[in-house]
Amino acid sequence: MNVTIVDIARLAGVNPSTVSRALSGSSAVTAQTRARIADIARENGYVANHNARMLRSRKAGQILVIVPNIAAFSHPDVILGIEEALEEHNIGVIVGSTKGSKEREIALARQLITGTADGLILLNGHLPTELGELSHYNRRIVAISRPVENPGIAFVGIDNKKAAIEATQYLLSLGRGRIVHIGGPEQSPIFAARALGYRMAMQQAGLGERADAQHLCSFDIAAGRDAMRTILGRRDLPDAILCASDELAFGAIQVSREHGIKVPDQVAFMGFDNHPVGEAFSPALTTISVPRRRLGFLGAQTLLRQMSEDHEVSGPQLVPYEFLVRASCGRNNVTS
Repeated sequence: MNVTIVDIARLAGVNPSTVSRALSGSSAVTAQTRARIADIARENGYVANHNARMLRSRKAGQILVIVPNIAAFSHPDVILGIEEALEEHNIGVIVGSTKGSKEREIALARQLITGTADGLILLNGHLPTELGELSHYNRRIVAISRPVENPGIAFVGIDNKKAAIEATQYLLSLGRGRIVHIGGPEQSPIFAARALGYRMAMQQAGLGERADAQHLCSFDIAAGRDAMRTILGRRDLPDAILCASDELAFGAIQVSREHGIKVPDQVAFMGFDNHPVGEAFSPALTTISVPRRRLGFLGAQTLLRQMSEDHEVSGPQLVPYEFLVRASCGRNNVTS
């Protein structure tokens, strides 16, 4: 029976990632520990490049997709695109939800290290700590929708800053000058980019002093309700609100109508992500449509190319989005 990294880790009393670092000569592991692990590996007949050979042959026949929350509406379309790209290669897809747990995330990431999964697709927006210093795994990892803070990891998504600039400029073209941005968590690269695009468009229009971007801890309907209640408590009411997600917009519009605000006559609303409910909402929500299925397909294709010996890690791939103008801005449903 072949000895694996997990076996060596158990014998050495360390994590599998530490064994991988040690055997690759990483300075992140002390010389003493590297020597001890090397001795254990040699005594047990471990071949240092066995795991790499197994990964190159895609022996496991499956790709792991890490998501922060399996219930999020945006994930199924992405995963469907991933499956479509992989099925013709007879590669399966397994999905792991971190549920907000670092321990769970680390456990999932180890499936790449141990060879249980041949490759990894990240939808959670950051690289698991177990893989942070293992750069030789970078070619087996792709981030979709949310980029990670590691230039060695390929990314497939949309240009969120550009989309927010276009959305804000559209509201300005309608004569709306008091535009507020209800954003998501500031530490998220997606929501940070959308807030930046909003501020840039306001600055370019000479309205930089009026720019008002709120960063919320979450981006669901409840957060949208709370944010709108705060806005309604101010002296001056905005005439347009750009929401960083459709769910924020749903909540904000509900509270506006409860307080007798006419939408879009008094306040126009725009969202992001093209939630399935958006077109049926009253009024139908203007939004930026993210091609989630396409992102999944291209992300999986990128991963397959990188896993081949003769392909390097790909640079960022930005996919076109769609600007959907609907009644929440005072227009009939059209596609822009």
